[in-house]
Amino acid sequence: MFQRISPRRLLGTSLLCSSFLLIAAAPPAPRASPSPQPSVAATTTPAPLFLAENPEVLIYPFDVQGGIDPRIGMAIAQILAQEMMAAGGINVPPVPQNVKRPDFLDNARTLHTDFYISGYVTPVGDRASVVEQVVSVDSGVILFSQTAQVSGVADVASQSLMARSEILAFVNRGDEEMETQPSATPAPSATNGAKVPISGIGSIVDSVFKHKGGPAPKPSPTASVKPARGVIVAPVAAAGTVASGDLDNALRELYFAMNRHFTTQITSVTDDVTQSADAICGPNRDNTIATGTLEEQPAHRGRQIVFTLRVYTCFGVSLERETGKGSSIKSAVDAAAAAYATAHPDNS
Repeated sequence: MFQRISPRRLLGTSLLCSSFLLIAAAPPAPRASPSPQPSVAATTTPAPLFLAENPEVLIYPFDVQGGIDPRIGMAIAQILAQEMMAAGGINVPPVPQNVKRPDFLDNARTLHTDFYISGYVTPVGDRASVVEQVVSVDSGVILFSQTAQVSGVADVASQSLMARSEILAFVNRGDEEMETQPSATPAPSATNGAKVPISGIGSIVDSVFKHKGGPAPKPSPTASVKPARGVIVAPVAAAGTVASGDLDNALRELYFAMNRHFTTQITSVTDDVTQSADAICGPNRDNTIATGTLEEQPAHRGRQIVFTLRVYTCFGVSLERETGKGSSIKSAVDAAAAAYATAHPDNS
C-alpha cells in the first residue's frame, strides 16, 4: 500500500532538491592566485663584500706616457702601497713587475687578492696627471676611479687615502677618522698658463729610488750592499697537505726574506720553474729564480714547518737547495733564505 504524503512535506522536499541542484549548477569559486614575486632588477654594481680579514689589495706599477722617467710608474705604486699599509686595515702584497695589463686580473686572482689598483701617468707641464682605478678581483668591475694632478709625494699619498677609504666602504668597514671623499677628483685645468712653485714630479722618483734628506745611513755591521744580480721569486709548491693560504703566505715571506739580501721581485708566471725559467727572467738574464716547497710535520709541541728553498738560473739549471725549519712559515722561510745568502753572498 502506498503512504499518502502531505502537501506540506512534499513542498519541503521539493525545495531541498532545488537547493542541491542550484549548488551543483553554480560555477566553481575562483582560486586565489598567489601574489607575483617582485623581480630583481639586474645591476652592474657588484654587491658589497663581507671579509673576515683585512682586504688584500694588489697595486701594479702605473703605465707611463709622454716620455717622462719610466720609473715614476713604479714609484707611485710603491708610495701607494706604503701609505695604505701605514694607514692600516688593508694588506698590500709586494708590487709585482713584468705583468702585462691584459693579465692584471688573472694575476690578481692567482695571488688570491680582493682588489687591485692600476693606472696611468701623463706629464702636464711640471706636474703629472694620474688616473687611478680600483678593480674588484671577484667581478672584474672598476669600483672607483679618480684623476688628479700630482707634483710630489704628498699628492700621491693623498690619492692612496682616497682609494683606501673607498675600499673600506665597499667591504663595510668605514673608517670613522677618514673624512668622506668624492668618488672622483677632476684634473685641474692647466690652460691658464699659470706657474705654481712645486717640488717637481722628479721628487716622486727620488723618494723611492734615492736617499733624501741628508747622507745615506751607514750600514750596520751585519748589513751589506746588495749585489747587482737580483732574485725573481716564483710561487711556492706544497709537499704533502698544505692549505692554499699557507702557500700564499710562504710566497710573501720568501719575497721579504730574499729582499733583505738581494734586489727581489715577484713573477706572475705560475708554471714549473724548470720549464718556464726563460719566460720568468725575460730580458733580465743575469737574475736567479727562487721558489721552494712547504711542508708541515708533526712535532711534540704545536707544529713544525719545513721550507725547502730551491734557486735556479735563468736557464732552468739548479743552483742551490737549502732547508729551513721553524714553528711558523716565516721562521722556516727566513732560515732557508739566510742559509742561501751565507753560502751565496753574491747570488751566484
